Amino acid sequence: MRLFVAAELPKELADALAETLAVLRGNVRGRFVAPDSLHVTLAFLGNVESSRADAAAESLEEACRGVNSFDVTLGELGSFGRRAKATLWQGFSDDGDLPELAHAVRESLRARGFAFDAKSFIAHVTLMRSADLSHGMLAAPYVRTGRIDTITLFSSDLSADRPAYDPVCRVKLPEPLWGMQPLD
Repeated sequence: MRLFVAAELPKELADALAETLAVLRGNVRGRFVAPDSLHVTLAFLGNVESSRADAAAESLEEACRGVNSFDVTLGELGSFGRRAKATLWQGFSDDGDLPELAHAVRESLRARGFAFDAKSFIAHVTLMRSADLSHGMLAAPYVRTGRIDTITLFSSDLSADRPAYDPVCRVKLPEPLWGMQPLD
């Protein structure tokens, strides 16, 4: 099974990204990611024996232990690859705890013997693949702030017209306890 760990996006961020996608559709050619498939990949494991899925879920749960939900703010557009066949993404002007969480997830996976894509983590949401950016791209995407509160181990199936992502394990991050006063 093909596995990856991702931060799920709250509605306000998903809505802003859907608005950006709608504008891009009129200006950029390429393969668009379906709005209900948008996420922030923290670790991509690739093909893993299905018997190891429980160990990957344990890694996720361990990495998230003690982590509270946190706010992030969408930022500018960016791209990976060649301008005529790029991966177009939207980053974050404030990525909250995403880098630390990605590091914790990757360390926990490594400790259990998992191999994963070891590229440096760049907090982003992929919007398009094979995007033709030879004529430029939208300069001002929609930006919003939202709270990341769910981290998920997904399996992905690429056999259909578009990727299908199925949750294997979800970890709900608790709300931070703001303004707590110690008891006397």
